[in-house]
Amino acid sequence: MDTKYFKIFFAVLILSILQSCPDIGDEVCDGTEGSATIPDLITITPLKQVYNQGEEISYRLLIPSENNYFGNPINLHQKTGVTQAWLIGNSALFNQNSVTYIKGSKRDGADNWFNLVYNASNGLYELEIKVKLNTVGNYSFITAERIDFLGSDKCNRYFIYTNVKGKYRK
Repeated sequence: MDTKYFKIFFAVLILSILQSCPDIGDEVCDGTEGSATIPDLITITPLKQVYNQGEEISYRLLIPSENNYFGNPINLHQKTGVTQAWLIGNSALFNQNSVTYIKGSKRDGADNWFNLVYNASNGLYELEIKVKLNTVGNYSFITAERIDFLGSDKCNRYFIYTNVKGKYRK
């Protein structure tokens, strides 16, 4: 009789342990691997100290879906299912200038939100914007951009902090 109770107790113990474990493939949401700082992912070409009214520049951001930005190799597209990552950037460059989106788009909601689109043919998240400088003035800004990869119904959330190459992150 003692053996029978021991087996029942052991079975209940094992079942309770297994139920508390995440399912295979489920993401553990502990926030420890969700953000990374990767410098110089954004380029502005040409990057100069002084521009003239009417000049055109290119603002470009490319992020490979497969990378090791978070310590271990990861495929952000497979992990999150995100087809449009979200850039929270500085809008001073875009306001009151002529803006043409080559790759990506403006995100609804605020002046400084942009969409990087996932390109399955090359495995990159891409944003490319042509800006014609119409406004005379100072375009100096602090560069501290953040890219969000927010999975819709999944727990996977990844953030990349970066800057414009050649400009220091403050």
